[in-house]
Amino acid sequence: MRITRRKFIRAAGGIGVAATTGLLRMPRPAVAAATIRLLSHSSYNEDSDKAVAKIGEAFATKHNATFAGEFIDQPEVAAKLTAEEQAQAGHDIVDLQDNLPTIHKNFLVPLDDVVAEIEKEFGAFYPVAKDSGYVEGHWLSLPWLGNSELAVYRSDYFAQVGEPVPSTWNDVLRAAPKLKKIGHPVGIAISQTEDSNAALYPLLWAFGAGVTDTQGRLSIDSPATNAALDAVRALAAQMDSAVYSWDDSSNNKDILSGHGAYTINAPSIYLKAKRDKMAFAGAVRHAQPPAGPHGRFFYVDIHGWGIMKFSPNIGLAKQLLHSMYSAESQKLFLTLGQGYDMPVLPRFDANPPYAADPQLRPELNYMPHAHLAAYPAAPDARAEKAYQTFIIPNMFARAAQGASNKDAIAFAVKALTDIGYSAK
Repeated sequence: MRITRRKFIRAAGGIGVAATTGLLRMPRPAVAAATIRLLSHSSYNEDSDKAVAKIGEAFATKHNATFAGEFIDQPEVAAKLTAEEQAQAGHDIVDLQDNLPTIHKNFLVPLDDVVAEIEKEFGAFYPVAKDSGYVEGHWLSLPWLGNSELAVYRSDYFAQVGEPVPSTWNDVLRAAPKLKKIGHPVGIAISQTEDSNAALYPLLWAFGAGVTDTQGRLSIDSPATNAALDAVRALAAQMDSAVYSWDDSSNNKDILSGHGAYTINAPSIYLKAKRDKMAFAGAVRHAQPPAGPHGRFFYVDIHGWGIMKFSPNIGLAKQLLHSMYSAESQKLFLTLGQGYDMPVLPRFDANPPYAADPQLRPELNYMPHAHLAAYPAAPDARAEKAYQTFIIPNMFARAAQGASNKDAIAFAVKALTDIGYSAK
């Protein structure tokens, strides 16, 4: 039957009367619960991922939402971010390491309001955390954690060769041939892996060298870089050649297998030995990274949370990030983090849960002195590109494998120039 306009109006009016009198109940459309999607690197400490998931799920339950956390290998995160930016779809909250906010700045929601609320309650973030998250006048990521890079060593092996824990790179060089002789060599990655960056950048600084000066001008071609190359060449001669192809798990495996005596790493090696009740767990010790002629330098990886502009849940995502900085959330995270993850707010670094473990006490007071790869210049995208393309490890690898210092430095100068650095 054809419905005329007049009949439609009359029918609609009837519906209106029935609805208001309760005679006819119209079904309300169901409102789908929001899903907050979070992308993070998969931590070497499994409980760190569990802490993030617990915080996210508790928040979602409270806000009638759903939390979906995806934890993937760190090298895959950058590629995933680029793919989602091109598609303008994906995760609401993303893990941004070190200077990645400078690379992805056009796709990130400013978080100045979130940071202001947190700092009002708990005080300012550490300077190195701000170096990571604060870009061109805005907080583009909320700093979340720091991963230290300590000297990790087998105290029993050093005692066997009559050497104390190394305090300087000269101490490492003196002990290395003795350790190699007993079949337990030093093992530091000189390869295209993040652990290599984390060991070799502070070594470069310790010898008075750096990629740039304080103004961001290229300064790698220097006598100090030559001295650093000489030191690594001498050390490499006392290490297994496998260090040239190591990935981020290799130095963990080297110590945990009972083979290696010394490396530079986060506390994941000790935590694994302790968790699995390995017989030598008590002999896995930590010390501050070695000093060089120009002092001792601390490198840290900072991870923060960014919110993508294409997120349909920006407001809710901001609330979740703010909830991560309740005293309860921080206690949960730092307890499960067990010292692998360090706080980036001084308020929570005063007496972190892991401080009770004497094996982890070298981490205390680490963060105030730590730097990112851009040091001594201000953070920028070029520093992140140099880090991601392993220019510094490749320079050291060339020298250690037979190239002259001049050729190794020339390689670095060209590679750094190609990504935008200049001497002016």
